[in-house]
Amino acid sequence: MRVHFSGRAFDYQTLRAMAYTTFGGAEPGEVLTTVERIDDGDTEAWHAEWRRTAARVERLAEEARRDGRTRSARAAFYRAHTYYRTAEFFLAADDPRRRPTYERARGAFRSGVELLDRPPEVVDIPYEGTTLPGYFFRPEAGDGSAGGGGDEPRPTIVCLGGFDSIAEELYFLCGVPEALERGYNVLCFEGPGQGAPLRHDGLTARPDWEHVVGPVIDVLEGCEAVDSDRIGLIGVSFGGYYAPRAAAFDDRVAACIAFDHMHDLWGASAYENPRLARLMLHAPDALVNGLATLGTRFSVEARWLMENSRWVFGVDSAAALQRTLRRYSLSGVAGRIECPMLVLAGEDDHFVPLGLAQEFLEELTCPTTLRVFTTEEGAGEHCQMGNLRLASSVIYDWLDSTLEATG
Repeated sequence: MRVHFSGRAFDYQTLRAMAYTTFGGAEPGEVLTTVERIDDGDTEAWHAEWRRTAARVERLAEEARRDGRTRSARAAFYRAHTYYRTAEFFLAADDPRRRPTYERARGAFRSGVELLDRPPEVVDIPYEGTTLPGYFFRPEAGDGSAGGGGDEPRPTIVCLGGFDSIAEELYFLCGVPEALERGYNVLCFEGPGQGAPLRHDGLTARPDWEHVVGPVIDVLEGCEAVDSDRIGLIGVSFGGYYAPRAAAFDDRVAACIAFDHMHDLWGASAYENPRLARLMLHAPDALVNGLATLGTRFSVEARWLMENSRWVFGVDSAAALQRTLRRYSLSGVAGRIECPMLVLAGEDDHFVPLGLAQEFLEELTCPTTLRVFTTEEGAGEHCQMGNLRLASSVIYDWLDSTLEATG
């Protein structure tokens, strides 16, 4: 699905920002007038123009808040968050503008959710001598059908991101407003290699995410608002590896959604040219690093992938990254998952080839549902960007029936 740019990197990030219109995180006109001021591939203009839009919308939010126009303020803060997050996206990890832009994105989101009728609790989850940040959302008392009326224990969804998402973005991407309307509690959090843990504490990614999700479930089990027998995971993008990995080793997970499937990171990166990928595994490090450097000179997407990978995984070269990616595979592990699984896939997904979805299903032995979204539905791209309304309907309809059966 092409929105504006001919280059895939800029165009997909434009679609990503626009997709959050569904749950109030953007407006198409603001997105389109922003990208019209940007030349394809110009990452400096990308940062400047998205930040310009974000600052303008944030001023609207602040004016509305001062005037007591709560709903307008909340809506504008949400949009400012998306635009600041998008402005940060292509900045190098060590760019001095990256941290302040991220802080503006997070601050705008927090200003917005503080204006909800029931603001979330900002939580710090104990984790290996430090804490992981998150937001615990609860429905208004008496709303929804998933947990009944009042404030008795409710089924709870844990949303976790992937390679570049942040907890605040998950509010829009995972359709948290829809979950709340249906009566679910929702916890959105960040782990190592993501958001604040990466930016503030330098915590890089790890493959054994059962040790990340486990402490989250420990906290939820101690919460009176949570029905501990009905805890579901939604793993977004690379979270489509993290969430099933956690479910494979933690039987407290009652339902798991891979949104999208991402069971084998090396397999996804090597899918289009497996022969070349096999050769590169045996090539000298100097050759691997040289070819990667050459590729980044001609492709915004290749440059971003390499820079972000080094940052997220804590590696210093393409050769080291190549070895690291092979550790992120559910092959030989997926068969341990016992809870029901929903696997989402897009026929146009440019990050995770559709063919890998079938490979994942062949590994699974638990009750599994595969939903392939199509171009015609406007949902064929990665994480169904373009039709989050449809994706969230599929997700929460499945959770309604699956968690009801386990209740």
